[in-house]
Order: sequence, then C-alpha cells, then structure tokens
Amino acid sequence: MDERMSLLYIEWSHVNKRFQDSAMDPSHRPYRMDSRLGLLDFTTTVRNGITAVLGPQGSGKTTLLRMTAGALVPDDGRITYHIGQKEVRVWSRSVAAMGTESSAATLRKRIGYVPSKKRSRREWTLEESLYDIAEACGHPRPKVKVSKLMAKWGLAAHRNQLVKDLPEGVSARYIVSQSLIADPPIWLLDEPTVGLDELGLTLLNAEIAERRHKGIILIATSNLSFAEVADYLLLMEGGACRRLGQRRLLTAGVPDGKVSSWYNSMQTFAQVRTRLK
Repeated sequence: MDERMSLLYIEWSHVNKRFQDSAMDPSHRPYRMDSRLGLLDFTTTVRNGITAVLGPQGSGKTTLLRMTAGALVPDDGRITYHIGQKEVRVWSRSVAAMGTESSAATLRKRIGYVPSKKRSRREWTLEESLYDIAEACGHPRPKVKVSKLMAKWGLAAHRNQLVKDLPEGVSARYIVSQSLIADPPIWLLDEPTVGLDELGLTLLNAEIAERRHKGIILIATSNLSFAEVADYLLLMEGGACRRLGQRRLLTAGVPDGKVSSWYNSMQTFAQVRTRLK
C-alpha cells in the first residue's frame, strides 16, 4: 500500500447529534418539541478502502454521512480527517462556529458526497451546473474536467437540459458525477444505488473498483448485496457503532459467507437481547 494511503483515515470521537422536531396538533400549530436521536457517543475510526455502513432505518447512517460531509454540525465531539502526512482537518461545533473559509468550505473540497435524494432544483443546464461546481472547487481546467465527466457518466446528450428537469436515472448519474469533480480522497455515498438506472449502476461499480485503493469510500446502504463490495463493515445501532471489522472476517462466521446472512444474524441477536432486558 502507498505510504500516503496508510496515513488516510477518519476518526470520530464521542460525536453526538439530536434533532428537535415539532409535534403538531390537529390545527397544525406546533405545541412542543420532540427530541430525535441522530448519533450517540459515536466513536470509531475508518481507514483507506471501502466501508459499508449498515443498520436498520433510524440507526443513524444518513446522519453519520451528512455530518462527515460537513453538512451537519455535531452537538458534541469531533471528527478528525487525516488526509496524508501533512494535512489534518477537524470538524466540530467550535470549528463550525468560526465560519471561516479554512474550516467547512475547505474541508468540503476534500470530500465527495452523494446524498440519498438524487435530485437537484437548480435552474441551470447540466453543463453549466457542473462547470460552476468545478470552478468553485478551484479546478485548473474546469471545461476539460466537465467534458470528461459528461462523457464518462453518459451525460453529454443532456448537457443543455435544466438540472431540475432531468429524468430520474440521469439526475442520479449527474449527482454522482458532481461528487467526483474535485477527485476527492474521501467519497461518501448514501444509498448510492437508489435512483440509478442500469447504466448508472454499471458506471458506479466501475468507479468504486477504480477508486477503492485511492482513498476512503464510505457507503451507507440497505442493499446488502451491494455491500459485498466492501472491505469493512460498520454496523450501527441507536446512533452508535455496534461493530466494525473486515468483511471477510465478520462474514466467515455465517454458513454462506454473505453480508446479508451476517447482518440478519446480528439483527436477530439484537432483538433477542432487547427482549431479555
């Protein structure tokens, strides 16, 4: 392994996040605030390679990825990004409060993020939108980069179409492609297979295979067959990290060696444990 890659890792230290949701009465006027758990003392480390983030709905997968992407601010704790020997970034409540270019904005340039909802309301053409993002990332040759991305992701035929009007499969490919403009060392994918057409799935698998040794790929997914691509499995429960380990070692304990079987056995155990409490 490249020495630079051995220094690439993300460390979450006692990260907490709660959301305040308005409870509504029949007249649709909020009368109280309900607290909803996002992350609870989340502490772990992932390194270079592909990590699949698994867990039932509400376990905190999307919250984890959004916070790691800098789109959410932790209530407590910190996230430390070691991006090589000389570059260390931190994301925390105090860093976000600084509101400087050197904090969130700079961090986001090192991260590619694909949200679970792969639609954009931008009233720009696809080509204009990609070019704007490339310029914002400080790419030295934005036109060349955009042309290559459109060709690679099968978007050239839609270059003059408004982003908000793109067909679902094309929109999903556009969202994935824009996350790669800055060639980020950290790539975060939230339910990446959702919304992708057949071409998009083929291209996504090829991209993951190409990038698997070039940085950190964190994939939150409920598609257990897709999780077979992972080097590591991170199982979440109640906003916390319940288990993290190499996929081949974790799945060695189930008869067919599949992620789905291992995951289902862990969920069965969790249900039994809950009943015994």
